[in-house]
Amino acid sequence: MKATIIGGGIIGLSTAYYLKQEGWEVTVLERGDLTDGCSFGNMGYLSPSHFAPLAQPGVVSQGILGMFRQTSPFYVRPALSRNLLDWGLKFVRACTAEHVARSAKPMAELLLLSRYLTAAWQNSGEMNFEYAQTGCINYFQTAKYEKGELENVRMGHDLGLKIKVLDREECQAMEPELQPEVRGGAWYQDDAMLYPNELMRQLTALLEQRSVTILRNAEVKGIQKQQGKISSVQYQTAGETRTIQSDLFVLAAGSWSQPVARMAGEYLPMMPGKGYSMTVDTEHQALRQPCILLEAKVAISPWAKRLRIGSTMEIGAVNDRILVPRVQGILEAVPRFFPAYAKDAAFQKLSHPDMLRKHLREQVWYGFRPLSADGLPYIGFAPKTDNLMIATGHAMLGLSMAAATGKLVSEMASGKPTSMEVGAFGVGR
Repeated sequence: MKATIIGGGIIGLSTAYYLKQEGWEVTVLERGDLTDGCSFGNMGYLSPSHFAPLAQPGVVSQGILGMFRQTSPFYVRPALSRNLLDWGLKFVRACTAEHVARSAKPMAELLLLSRYLTAAWQNSGEMNFEYAQTGCINYFQTAKYEKGELENVRMGHDLGLKIKVLDREECQAMEPELQPEVRGGAWYQDDAMLYPNELMRQLTALLEQRSVTILRNAEVKGIQKQQGKISSVQYQTAGETRTIQSDLFVLAAGSWSQPVARMAGEYLPMMPGKGYSMTVDTEHQALRQPCILLEAKVAISPWAKRLRIGSTMEIGAVNDRILVPRVQGILEAVPRFFPAYAKDAAFQKLSHPDMLRKHLREQVWYGFRPLSADGLPYIGFAPKTDNLMIATGHAMLGLSMAAATGKLVSEMASGKPTSMEVGAFGVGR
């Protein structure tokens, strides 16, 4: 049985891994060269703590305010777009407490399964990427954010997660060299962290060793259907158009999934969400724990000799612009929570807008997260196409959910019982 996966990010490669295990002959079509993309520039988090979907109460008001502030961590780029309007209406309807309560359990189960499977990759000896389950601390500076975080902690405890609420002194004891300037924090001990660049390189190499065909710079240009099934897919590579036929097609193209789905007569309510990150090489790693600075919506990942700082959700059409005020806002948030970083040479170099502009292209990475209309991923068979499966819409949790998504797709494709209930992620919902 032949399977073709459209998309070579972490979701597509994870799906290839498990389909190959099930005995499928697998080909991956990747529009890029597998050296960049959200799977490389993300924060490396495996985050059971992120069980609440992006669509939740309060997010809409943040987005409306963000339209008038380019430094806002949640920014909706105004545009006359039918896709944005349709997605926005569906998103607004999903931003309810009932939706969060209904979604939390399946989201947590998917995240926990994925963390377990990813750790198994490392423990098996098949790959050797930087990995640690030290948890993640959500820091807050104000009573308002403390109240919201304690509600998240309550929900997390109900889901069986290991969480410890920390006061100011306990937070400072966790980071003795940096002494965070915070009111307190919540330490989500089920969370883990890895270096995504290593994982992507090693997973790609492992798949090719196992005779998975990965076609780089292969962009899908057309899809032919007969009697409710895909008969062939046309893709372009090196200026030449080619055709591929398979028993199964899996669409895992991230933010580019919607136009590809449209070629097959399927509709996915999705928008791209642009995010930025900066990776700073360090001689001495002062930060011990991955963390999220809640008021600023900034995440920080400390690896052996580098620090990655990321943030923002900029909803709008795909574009290659880097907004300096948004990057400046991310950088300025770090010393507000960790004053010691104000004296760090790397932060001083980028603290002035002119210096930031000078180093913008070499320091700042950006990528587009695939945002579903209700904040949950799409995992399952397409409603109108019998041999098409969808695996996209993971927003900023692509790495966190990748292994579990690949496992579930392979189980459904092979007609096996799934490792968990998947109804919440149905494509036709």
